[in-house]
Parts: sequence; C-alpha cells; structure tokens
Amino acid sequence: MKKNLLIFLLVFFMYTGHVKAQQLPLYSQYVMNDIYINPAITGTKDYDPLVLSIHKQWVGINNSPATQTLSYHKAMAKQNIGLGGILFNDTFGPESHLGLQLLFSYQFHIDRVNKVSLGLAGIAMQYKLDQRFYELTDYYDPAVTYMVEKTIVPDANIGVYFYGRKYYAGITAAHLFQSKLKINKNIKENKMVRHYFIMGGYKFSFPNSDIWEFEPSILLKFTEHTPLQFDINTKFYYNKNFWFGFSIRPNDSFIANIGFKYKQYYIGYAYDFTFSDLSRYTFGSQEILFGINFNEKGGKRNNRSFF
Repeated sequence: MKKNLLIFLLVFFMYTGHVKAQQLPLYSQYVMNDIYINPAITGTKDYDPLVLSIHKQWVGINNSPATQTLSYHKAMAKQNIGLGGILFNDTFGPESHLGLQLLFSYQFHIDRVNKVSLGLAGIAMQYKLDQRFYELTDYYDPAVTYMVEKTIVPDANIGVYFYGRKYYAGITAAHLFQSKLKINKNIKENKMVRHYFIMGGYKFSFPNSDIWEFEPSILLKFTEHTPLQFDINTKFYYNKNFWFGFSIRPNDSFIANIGFKYKQYYIGYAYDFTFSDLSRYTFGSQEILFGINFNEKGGKRNNRSFF
C-alpha cells in the first residue's frame, strides 16, 4: 500500500506540475480527433466524422489518467457553418471530469482554395473530487474533508483555423474564463487554467508516386504559468487507406502509431514509450481510436481531407 501511495504521489505531482498546464488530458492521435484541440476545425472536412477515442496513460500504475471522448461534427450545406459536439470523461485518481462541448464555426473564403474558420465551444463539465481516496498521516488537515465533492464548471474555448488542400494551421485559447472550481472552502484558489494551443501541418506527395504521402506537423502547448511544451509529429500514408508514424514529446515520450481505413470506417492505435522518471513504474501509454466518416463523397465541399 505504501509503495502504491508513493507512486501515486510521484505521478500526481509530476502530472499537476507538468501542468498547472496539464489539467487537460493528453492525446496521442489528436490529428485524427482535432476538434478537441481547436473548435474552429468543426465542419471543415470533406465528410462528417464520428470518432471514439480511448486513452490510458501510464499503464501499470493504479488509478493513472484515463480519457474517453466521443465526437461528431459536420458542415451545414451552403451555409459556411459547422456544428458539432464532444462528450468526454477524464479520470485521474481522486479527480474526474465529465462533460459536454457544443461546437460552432463559421468559414470565410480567402480565395478559391484557401479558407479561414472561426470557432467557439461552450463547455459544461462536472468536476468531482473523491477525497475518500486519500490516505494521509495527518488526519486533521483542514484542506482534506474525506468527502465526495462535485461542482458544475461552465467555460468556453475559441479558435482560429487556416486551411487549404495541403496545409492547416490554427491557434486556440481553451478554458477562456478560467472558471473556479467551487469545492473545498478551505482552499482559496482552485480554478481551471487557460491553455493555449498552436498547431500546424503540411501534406507532401512523394515525387513520381500517387499512393505515398507524408505529413509532418507540430503542436505547441503552454499556459500563462508554465513553459512551452511541444509535440513533433510525422505520418506516412499509403493509398490513403493505411498510415503509420511517430511523435516526440521532448523529455517525456516517443509515440508510435498505425492505422487503416476500409470504406468510411477506420481504426488507429498509438503506443507511448515513456522515457521520463515515470518509466521505472509504467509500461507506457496506449490509445485506440475508432471512426466513421459519414457523407464521404470525394471532396464535394472543397475542404481538407487527410484520407
């Protein structure tokens, strides 16, 4: 029990220290579920994707972070409007976040090929803290009530997204209002921290080949209280129906991913090889993703499709 508690405390302080910035969950295949990063992506694809993502972080450590999301979005025909939604559940030890995002975007034409999209996400989230999880030596700590506390947290995300046939770039401000978590009156400052994301990528075709494509991308993450973090990604596509690639999170992990698509159905799998101090306790992290592209008709909307 003591060993498990020590490991949990190590994970907890690395997790919360790694992010006063890391109140939000990590994803390994966010390129395929990108509306969670930027609401302006809503309705910008050549199809209407329904995506289920299941992420388990730090396998082998009890009560390590686990995240499930179900997302859907679509373009409203001839209106330059995108609508969508995300259901999410994120748990880590005594904490859990269960909620819904409702997404809206509006797209403008820069020219015949290039567009810019503005997006907004309204968030309603239940934050729960189960203090029965704690096992402390000082049972008279006034900050610990040993109760299950719940509160509803409203907030919003905004984003801007530029895209064309081969490229994309965007910036997001998440948890814009930094809503307070109204639990435990003994703690004066308890709130969500505003996060910023900058993302971009470009898809290259191989010379003299119509079936191989190569897509490098990057995601920058930071808050007003923490230093810049980033993911460097690369992905190879074969015949638009198979892909494999890798990502690097400096000082944290190396991520390998693979997937395939059949008709409008696809599946992706990613494995994170941890090389931080946590590698002594965990086998790494895993993520599996299932998707269906409804109304996929070969690009009639003149938007970007990576399949």
